[in-house]
Amino acid sequence: MRRVMLALFGAAGLLAGLIFWLGPGEGGCAAGCGAWGVFVSVLVVGLPSLYYCCRHGVWELWRFTLLGALAGLLCALPFYAGPYLFGLVALLFVLAGAAFGGLFWLAAIWRNHDLTRPKSIRLPCGTVYRVARNALRQRS
Repeated sequence: MRRVMLALFGAAGLLAGLIFWLGPGEGGCAAGCGAWGVFVSVLVVGLPSLYYCCRHGVWELWRFTLLGALAGLLCALPFYAGPYLFGLVALLFVLAGAAFGGLFWLAAIWRNHDLTRPKSIRLPCGTVYRVARNALRQRS
């Protein structure tokens, strides 16, 4: 799970870096505050989304690319009343968010057998059973 959390913090940092890169023309302090706000917002939205994906076992690349694009669109909202053309900034952030979502999938999910492969149980006689995660937990 450490790999997943590092990738999530990395994706949030990349979007915050994009905000900081676009913002110094207006003032360094405002860009820094906006970057921290975007970083925290991506984590606030990303952690429940990641929990949902873990709970339901959805690990497809297109889902994470779509979630990244939505996160990018949310990060573009602070620029709505700014001096930039909002459509261009929104497109830039949607494309960057989709790219960062794909990078997140590559860094955190791809070939991460702790998340995607079912657990296996080896009995003393040598027989191996593959079971889904939490399938042996008692239902209440």
